[in-house]
Amino acid sequence: MLKALELENFKAFGERTRIEFAPITLIFGENSAGKSSILQSLSLLKQTRESREGGALLLPRAETGTVDLGSFQELLFDHDQSRRLAIKLSMRLPSDKDSELRHIRHLFWPSFLPDVPDVLSFEMQLHWPENEREVSLHQLSLGIGEEEKELARFAPVQLKKGDTRRMIGPFFFYGRHPRHPGDPQMRAAACQWVTNDRSIWKPLYEAAARRTAHIVKSIQRLRKDLESPQFLEREGSFLESREEREKFAKAAMEAEEFYSAPLDEDKFLERVTDAEIGNTVLLDGFVPVGPTGLRRPAGRRTMLPEVFATMRYSRGGPLPVTFDVGSVATFAGHAVETVLESMFPMGPFRRPPERWYIFTGSKPQDVGYRGELLPDLLFRSPELVKKTNKWLERLGIGYAIAVRPVGSRASDLFEVRLTDLRRSKDVDVALSDVGFGISQLLPFVVQCLATERQIISIEQPEVHIHPRLQADLGDLLVEAIRKPHYQRFIVETHSEHLVLRLQRLIRERKLQPEDVSVIYVSRGVSGAQAQRLAIDESGDFMDDWPGGFFPERLRELV
Repeated sequence: MLKALELENFKAFGERTRIEFAPITLIFGENSAGKSSILQSLSLLKQTRESREGGALLLPRAETGTVDLGSFQELLFDHDQSRRLAIKLSMRLPSDKDSELRHIRHLFWPSFLPDVPDVLSFEMQLHWPENEREVSLHQLSLGIGEEEKELARFAPVQLKKGDTRRMIGPFFFYGRHPRHPGDPQMRAAACQWVTNDRSIWKPLYEAAARRTAHIVKSIQRLRKDLESPQFLEREGSFLESREEREKFAKAAMEAEEFYSAPLDEDKFLERVTDAEIGNTVLLDGFVPVGPTGLRRPAGRRTMLPEVFATMRYSRGGPLPVTFDVGSVATFAGHAVETVLESMFPMGPFRRPPERWYIFTGSKPQDVGYRGELLPDLLFRSPELVKKTNKWLERLGIGYAIAVRPVGSRASDLFEVRLTDLRRSKDVDVALSDVGFGISQLLPFVVQCLATERQIISIEQPEVHIHPRLQADLGDLLVEAIRKPHYQRFIVETHSEHLVLRLQRLIRERKLQPEDVSVIYVSRGVSGAQAQRLAIDESGDFMDDWPGGFFPERLRELV
């Protein structure tokens, strides 16, 4: 679930601004204040990952994309090419133990921690260096926990031929990334900074302190092996020369002395945090997809001698004496992919209806970004037609959908008709013959009912529909965020009727205040700012609505 988004130097947003999301997020503000920039930033990330054109960091324009944002310079606030663009995603991980993210945590998350934290944050910063021809990655940052404490920062490093030969990226076994690790389009980033927050590292110290005797015995066995002439040949590529073996033997002796003495917490933390500097991850675009196993600067390696020793010789299995931010970054990358895959953007206008349709032979799973798959979806899903008709009745639209073939049953031609329920006898008309509002609303209603666990973003769903129906949309949103659909919504809107209905449902205890996030976007000299307006348990706003709550009506009556 997407918890929050932070934007800096992106289109209308100059100074860093945080947008807090909820199951139902409504974005208000005057025209050209920057509301659409919020939705566009998410669509930009999604279309970049879906296209995977040459491992691009960002694709403002894509053949099959949902937004056309021009060039990177046009994305920047004030079109100032000296600025760094920053996008941060904060993700609340699912509590369901059967979810994919929870299932694969054992592949990436450090074993000394009891479980994955509830919140992960991932931030990328991009820039266009002077005299360079392309956008470059400046920095990646990871945060964990409700407070999103920064765990590590990564900066790009130049890959050399053969550098990824020892990469251990389990994502490639999941088939999520079509490119091979050795693809020249792949990038890498090395850890530059690791937090020394004791709340993060203390479990690591406690785990090592309980097993110092085992660590010492394992190191002693390693040192004995290092003295063997056959060790170099047996280890193959791990120690590529006699000089490296001698350095590693010296480091092992130092490690044995360290763990033979009483374990000092401060010195231990200094040791393991220093070991993380230089830990390198492979990047597919901006997403970490696996640790690389590359050598660190000046011949230092991510793997400490005690880690290698306990992996080889401890009967109890590998001992948790290092954090491995590379694996944590890989897990965060998987979380980013999961969030982006769940996003379903819908623009302000859906495709106008046609009088007849030709069945394509496919069975779509959604209505399409522009509603273009709606006819096929309804044609192949009679049960979905029934669910949709129930909601059309609840919304008081006065029509029911009927999808039927045209002519012979063997024909691929079919039509979507509307039966007028307000007449004394059944009279049906073509969808293209009724008001434009129904054809614009119908794809949104069907999408809410056809899928599960999506983040559905939409611009101005109230366009072309009556104020009463705008309010009734609130009932649909509330129903869709619950079982069995568990949808999430980000709605850019100007509808006071929609927010009034949600306030009423909170007052009637049919909706919780924390289930709604009302964001007001305003424009100033330093760019757009997003303010969340809190709602109390009575459905009243605890914060003043900027400029007054839709004062236009009162202004006209004065």
